[in-house]
Amino acid sequence: MILEKPDVLYFLFLLIIPILVHLFQLRKFKTTKFSNVALLEKIIIQSRKSSVIKKWLTLIARLLALAFLILAFAKPFLPNTSEATKPQEVFIFLDNSYSMALPGKRNNLLEESKQSLLENLDDNQKFSLATNNNLWQNVTKKDIRAEIFDIDFTTSKFSFQDIILKANSVFSKSKSQKHLFLISDFLNFDAENIKDFKADFEVKLIQKTPENYDNYFLESATLANDGNSKTISALVKKNQNNNNDITVSIFNEGNLIAKNRTDFGDKNRAEVNFDIGNQSFKNGKISIENDNIAYDNDLFFSINDDQIINIISIYDEDEAKNNFLKKIFRQDQFNFKSVALDQFNFTEIENANVLILNEIENINTALKSNLKRFADNNGSLVVIPNQNNDLENFRNIGALSSVYLDMNLNKQNITTINFEHPILENVFSERIENFDYPSTEQNFKINNRFNNVLSYSNNDAFLAEKNNTYVFASALNPEASNFINSPIVVPVFYNIAQQSVNIPQLYATIGEENTITVNANLGSDEVLKLSGENSKIIPQQSRIGNSIEINTQYNPKKPGNYKLTSKDSTLLHLSFNFDRSESEFNFINTANFKFDQYNSVEEVFDAYSEMNKIIELWFWMLIFALGFFIIELLLLRFLK
Repeated sequence: MILEKPDVLYFLFLLIIPILVHLFQLRKFKTTKFSNVALLEKIIIQSRKSSVIKKWLTLIARLLALAFLILAFAKPFLPNTSEATKPQEVFIFLDNSYSMALPGKRNNLLEESKQSLLENLDDNQKFSLATNNNLWQNVTKKDIRAEIFDIDFTTSKFSFQDIILKANSVFSKSKSQKHLFLISDFLNFDAENIKDFKADFEVKLIQKTPENYDNYFLESATLANDGNSKTISALVKKNQNNNNDITVSIFNEGNLIAKNRTDFGDKNRAEVNFDIGNQSFKNGKISIENDNIAYDNDLFFSINDDQIINIISIYDEDEAKNNFLKKIFRQDQFNFKSVALDQFNFTEIENANVLILNEIENINTALKSNLKRFADNNGSLVVIPNQNNDLENFRNIGALSSVYLDMNLNKQNITTINFEHPILENVFSERIENFDYPSTEQNFKINNRFNNVLSYSNNDAFLAEKNNTYVFASALNPEASNFINSPIVVPVFYNIAQQSVNIPQLYATIGEENTITVNANLGSDEVLKLSGENSKIIPQQSRIGNSIEINTQYNPKKPGNYKLTSKDSTLLHLSFNFDRSESEFNFINTANFKFDQYNSVEEVFDAYSEMNKIIELWFWMLIFALGFFIIELLLLRFLK
């Protein structure tokens, strides 16, 4: 037995008072004379014996009654476990990822979990509650009842290590009994290091199991453009091996354009194609029929008008060196201009996206200073050297202090392709080994600080890139190289031009790094805005020369179609969608985890209550005290 208020026991010393009263109680006796007292003496002796017994019994009953009354005020109790007497701290982590939208017995898993928490938490119980995107510390159910009801789904995800770090930051440093309740379906759950976990608090897993795992979702969409028409391809997936096909619809500006039926066959994925001709889809959406998880049923996308890329190629005397470039840069997609150096107007650099120095023998100071300004404005510079160039001629080109280090007069074969470089990553369907590689008769050695795109057999770069400056190691005329006869020349120059402007993708994923560069003449206090259906956002942005770089990693937070606006004009149409990783159900086996595991919130709270249960004894002490007071009264009233 443990006393909640042991100091009250000091009042037991007061029991000495009735004892002293009993021992020193004085009685005065009156003497009466009789002629024969033999009989009376016998009666007196018997009366005195009965009186002493009655007084002792009365004293014992009174002492016991007072003692139990004092014990009642000391509040004695019996703990169910040794931990029950320690201060308790409870941290609840509620998974509100989108997989918790799967159906439970009465509602979706998240709604059932919220309701169970509200039903099982005591009104005055202190606890901390965290979700994937929120935290409430040291609160009661009354404090955050409305906030619990408002907990909604999020694409944010926490690993087990993240949850442990969060719990350590929430729990106090005191020697209390700490409990972590982890409520989740454990789908797509990062459980790395969970088996080796050691901490000074108990972890209890509550696994929510859905009634079924049926879910169809739009994973991605791609755009194909053959020059004559455009095709949107949507990839649809399902999580169950059933034979049901679904309808996929495509909308533009809210209007239904077409419907197609999926054909999964014996697979769990199907591609649905929509031929959209040359329609402009500035506010497009692909939709499937609703099912258990709704967030992945819509995929928003935007197709902006093709942007004309301005390309200027500067040559010395022989314009024929630009013939292969004119064939690559068609007039319907590129504004290609070929100009001799002595006729070049440097003010045209401001409007150029790509500037090509095509075998210029002498790069004068005026050109160098303008190239630096061009590089500062984030332009793409292509350097094709002249066979007669002096190495010193290439110092301080653009933003670079040194381009070439040495001259090599030997013939070399170009044998290595950097398939990961942005201008080549989508060119080849597979990594080829028997490619007909070109060669050069002589070359310059490119500075090692550049990133190799194409390399010689000795690993020296033939084409390298750094800070949007692309440098060739050799001239490209037929006397110096056969590179322009190679099929790789087209994707190299084409993609350099495409990389020079940040053409928005069909859509971006919310929360991921995404930058867009636009040309906009803004005042000193002006900013670009993203306008959605019911919102207006100022995204993170920075000025680079005459361009504005937009970073949408942190905004917007809701999927949909948006307009990037400057004052009253629309610069671009952008679309954003949630990450689809929560739609792929990756199961983990929690049976091997060493933690206590439960199937419901009710079970874990019942176990927690049982472990911390204490038996209150003060009520019984009051009953015993009252009983002995009654016994005392009965003794005084009836015992003769």
